[in-house]
Formats: sequence, C-alpha cells, structure tokens
Amino acid sequence: MRFEIKLGKAYARTTRPKIAEVVSEINTRIHQPSHLRWVIGITVAIAVAIAILEQPWIALGALTIGGGVGWKLETDRKRNRITNLDYQLSDDIRLRFSTIQKACRLLAQSDKIWLESTRKIVNNQQRNAGASHIINLSKTPVKVQCSQPPFIATNLEIWSIDIGVLVMFFLPDYVLIWRRNIYSAMSYSALNLSCDRQQINTANEIPKDARIIGQTWQHITPLGKPDPNAKNNPRLLQVQYGLLQFLASIGLSFRLHVSNVTLAERFTKTFNSVQQWLSPRQKEDEYEKNGHEPGKDKEKQPDAYEVLGIRPGATLTEIRSAYHHMARMNHPDKVMGLAPEFRQLAERRMKVITAAYRTLSQNGHQH
Repeated sequence: MRFEIKLGKAYARTTRPKIAEVVSEINTRIHQPSHLRWVIGITVAIAVAIAILEQPWIALGALTIGGGVGWKLETDRKRNRITNLDYQLSDDIRLRFSTIQKACRLLAQSDKIWLESTRKIVNNQQRNAGASHIINLSKTPVKVQCSQPPFIATNLEIWSIDIGVLVMFFLPDYVLIWRRNIYSAMSYSALNLSCDRQQINTANEIPKDARIIGQTWQHITPLGKPDPNAKNNPRLLQVQYGLLQFLASIGLSFRLHVSNVTLAERFTKTFNSVQQWLSPRQKEDEYEKNGHEPGKDKEKQPDAYEVLGIRPGATLTEIRSAYHHMARMNHPDKVMGLAPEFRQLAERRMKVITAAYRTLSQNGHQH
C-alpha cells in the first residue's frame, strides 16, 4: 500500500489522506494473520500419511512443495505488511522538518540519556545529602537515532526517540507512536516539550560529557555535617543533567535525563522553534490568504477558532487565554539566534494569530 502525501504551500489545493486513515491501514496490514502454521501442519500430515504407505520419495516431494508454498505465503505477507509513505515537501515544510532532524541529531550526540522510571518527594528527615527527590532511572539507555519505523517505508530520513516502552517517530506532519506493536499518531501542536537543569547526587560512573558541580556526603549528622564515624561512608558526586519533560494532550507523559545539559537545551530550543508550524495548517494558510480581517463575513469565523485552537462559541476569557498562549509559543523572540527565515516565519504566524484574535474578540464584544 502506498500513500502520497504532499505538504506545504505549493500543494495547498492538493487533497492528502487523513492521518486516521493512514494509521488504520498501517495497523491492519501489520496484523495480517499468518497461515504458515496451517501449511506446515497440513504438509507434515500428508507427508506422514504418504510415508506410511511406503512412498518416501513422494513424501519428500510433498514436504518440498509444502515448504515452498509456506515460504511464498510468508514472503508475500512480509511484503504486504509494509506501508509506503511517499512525501513531497515544499520548501517551507522541508525547512521546518530539517530543523526537527537537526534537533534530534543534537540530542543523539549526548553520551547518555535515561528514562526516569520513578520520582518520590522526600521530607526533611529522609533527605540524603540535601536531595529533595528520590529518582530512579531506567537501566536501559534511551536511543535517539535515524531509522525507518517498523513496517513503514518512507523516502525521508526519519528520526526517533526510543524509550523502551514506546518509540516516537518524527514525520513531517505528525508524530507516530509505536507501542505494543500498534501505531497511534499525534500532531506536533499536541506535544509540550520543556527542559530544566536537574541536580543528581550519585556514586555511579559519570558520563564523560556530564557537568560535575561538586561533591557531598552520603550520610550527614543532624547538624548537616558529614558523619566521620559512619562506616562505608562514600562521597557522592553532584552532577547536573538536562531534564527533558514530554507532555502530550493524548495522555503521554515522561521525563528524560540527558548527561549533556547544553545539548538538551539546544535540542529543546530548536525543536520548539518549529513544532507549531509542522501541524496541519491548511485552514490557517487559507485564513491568511483570504485576508480575513475584522468586520468581514461571519462565514469564515470558524477558521479563526481553529487558528487559536479553541471551540466555536468560546467565551471572551477563553479567547484571550488562547491568544496569550499561542503568542507565547510563537513569538519571534523564540527563534532568536536561528536563521533569518525562522524569524520571518514567526512574524508571519503571529500576524495570523493576531488577526484571528481581533476578529473573535470584536465579535465577542458585539455579542
């Protein structure tokens, strides 16, 4: 099965398949039933029956034919389980998508990345060397790599983040999530990514690119000083990691600890600079192209609601809240330090957001 997906201004009038249809087709093909066991079972039963009749050569021939049929069925099944996604990107989408790829390359350069498995707040009596949380990290390192998604073939380089329990694949228009042998999808706008600096006290081996900021004692006295009488009292290194927090409106939430703080922060800044622009934007492009301004016909008002990501009929308070949220996410200052094209894109998007807000806020006052 092949899907041709054309994205960007150059293909604004081209119909593209809905992501729900694409994901449904991929999952259906993945879980095609296998008939190999039936073929092998029937072949063996026939061969045994023939052998009982003292026809060993015929029995061997039956096994050979049955094996050939089984191999052909499995080969066809393997081929039919692959879904081809053939992307054609205009220059604006290609630029944004290449920025996502760049962000992933940055993160992949970090020496170690761990998934945070548990986090528990500790009280003053339980605190060990000043720690405010007990954090357990997964023993299996997180993989950030360029790889094709299982059972999918594309004409692009696809980067992914594999945290063990699931894998996120970054496509030009959606984020595919591979979990428990089934795919789901979410838009880039549904993903909230943030980065903080996290101090970790550890006696384990430190990655070579980690930032060591000091050392402390594992056991302290009630006065807060090292206890020289404690047996096997090792010193703990205080290390600063980058804490990446992924939160999605579909219920996805996890934290990653990155050994290289600088790379974690650069990844977040680069990713956030374009993620809002990689969501489906046909309605938004039409809104700007049609020059929708306050006071024009009310038929186009639903486009303004979509631009701000709110339901039709929202209150003035909800409109203002949505506008301030979108303005924070897309302000040109967010892309300071990047190529000039990104600032131009940010300014363009802010004009669309502002026009939508003016239209809805004025209509809200009228009502």
